[in-house]
Amino acid sequence: MTATLTTETGTDFLPGLDEAAFTRATATSEPTLLKAKREEAFATYGRTAAPTNRDEEWRRTDPALFPFEGFQPLPLLVPGAIYAAEIIDSEFDVTVTVSDKNFSIGRRTVDCPVVVLPLDLATASHGDLLRKYLQGPAQPEQPRKFTSLVDAFWNFGLLILAPRGAQIEKGVLVRYDLSESNKMILPRLLVIAEDGSSLRVAEYYRSKNGAPLLSVSSREMYVGENASLKIAALQEWGDEALHIGEDWSRVERDGKIDWVTLALGSKVSKQMCGCDVRAPNANAWMSGLYFASGDQHIDQRTLQKHSSHHTYSNLLYKGAVKDNAHSVYQGIIAAGRGAIKVDAYQMNKNLVLSPTARADSLPGLEIDADDLKCSHGATMGNLDPEQLFYLQSRGLSLDEARQMLVNAFFEEVTGRVPWGFMQDRIRHHVAQKMS
Repeated sequence: MTATLTTETGTDFLPGLDEAAFTRATATSEPTLLKAKREEAFATYGRTAAPTNRDEEWRRTDPALFPFEGFQPLPLLVPGAIYAAEIIDSEFDVTVTVSDKNFSIGRRTVDCPVVVLPLDLATASHGDLLRKYLQGPAQPEQPRKFTSLVDAFWNFGLLILAPRGAQIEKGVLVRYDLSESNKMILPRLLVIAEDGSSLRVAEYYRSKNGAPLLSVSSREMYVGENASLKIAALQEWGDEALHIGEDWSRVERDGKIDWVTLALGSKVSKQMCGCDVRAPNANAWMSGLYFASGDQHIDQRTLQKHSSHHTYSNLLYKGAVKDNAHSVYQGIIAAGRGAIKVDAYQMNKNLVLSPTARADSLPGLEIDADDLKCSHGATMGNLDPEQLFYLQSRGLSLDEARQMLVNAFFEEVTGRVPWGFMQDRIRHHVAQKMS
């Protein structure tokens, strides 16, 4: 999507994440496979130039908004906490709870075949999969600074695997619940749905308001032949949190991914979601929802990559901004040579609810093939005054009418979320931000 910049010296380190920090991060006993993967990523991280506001991808989100020097990476998190169930856990087979100190894995459905393991333990039992997929082909060919940073420095790593033919009914929840100030968490997830399997995965990010936090996360997701993956991430960090996400997926023949990204919290958020449908009849459904209020800044970037003929993707991102908030959406549909009979669609819709709020939308196409159907669009606007008048004439107050219309605007994305608690949290945030 953008040209990769390399440094002349090969040592472009972000503050606090240099060779000394890498030595400290890898000082613990770790399987040889993971150490080798980290070292390879650290070399890539060092020779890849840090983004600047002169780069097209970062022109509307200044990298200076992420002051790495103000945050201390958490040590490598290890199992240790006693699993404490919450009401929402009843919607899942397995729940992983991550804190500032450690993490726990709670299995509610004993006979569920899903594999959920920290990466170090997964190396012993699923080493071949990690060699193939960790830092594997889902990642872009051109290195990216923050992807390689997490690959080198991750302090929480997890494998989620649906074995061949397994049907995971409820799925897996990974819940981040952080409270300490001025800390940096670097989660690294590897999600694999093997051939013929069906898997559901949810991530839920939350932290205390008033506690500065920096999260830099990376996920790799692989969907095998005739497999299905439903995945949703609810970003509900506190009001002083900063978030960078680098997510990559790859879908094989007859496979399908249904991917929902929900950005509601944090002070500043920048998310990259890239999907490669790489074999005939591979399908990708990508949905996003974001609501920025106050002084929030939310930046979403997507890539729908079609590496094969007869592939399909459909993207819908909906956002709202109010007060002095700023949202950015940048999207690309990329169809390579030979990608005939591709059907791809991209739509970004925005509500601008205050005259001082700003929404930028930049959908785009990169087409290098004939005989295909690729289209994109974007809309901007406020709430319809006639609809507001109608609802008020039926007894609703102006605030109630506005809140109802915003919920209705988001419902097309909300309805794609397969878990009730996430839908409830979306509606809670709409009520909170509209009040």
